[in-house]
Amino acid sequence: MNRICLAWPLSAVLLTLSCVTGCSMFAPRAGPTQEAERIGVYEATPPGNRNYRKVVRLMVEPRSSALSVPRYSSVEAGAADLRNYAIAYGGDAVVNFGCYHIDRNPLSALICNGTVIRYDQ
Repeated sequence: MNRICLAWPLSAVLLTLSCVTGCSMFAPRAGPTQEAERIGVYEATPPGNRNYRKVVRLMVEPRSSALSVPRYSSVEAGAADLRNYAIAYGGDAVVNFGCYHIDRNPLSALICNGTVIRYDQ
């Protein structure tokens, strides 16, 4: 009987902690910086034959993306935010970048995703 009584509060605490840690992924980013402007954003692979490795897939891989993802008013706003994420992860570029309307209405908000990469030295 005591185990059942303790299970509910414990599960509520664990759920709260997991939500709090997941929300840090979507904390507001600072505005564009000069450092972020050097980050390239490409729909496919970066130009040239430079080798690179994947750092993280943004807005798809994190578990918190199952609950919510940031929404943007324009493709440019989405690209700027992903550039800021790339800086935070120590990346050099964002590849496989794409933005998609969340509704059939062409004026609806956009969700964007991409992969942060780091060039091999």
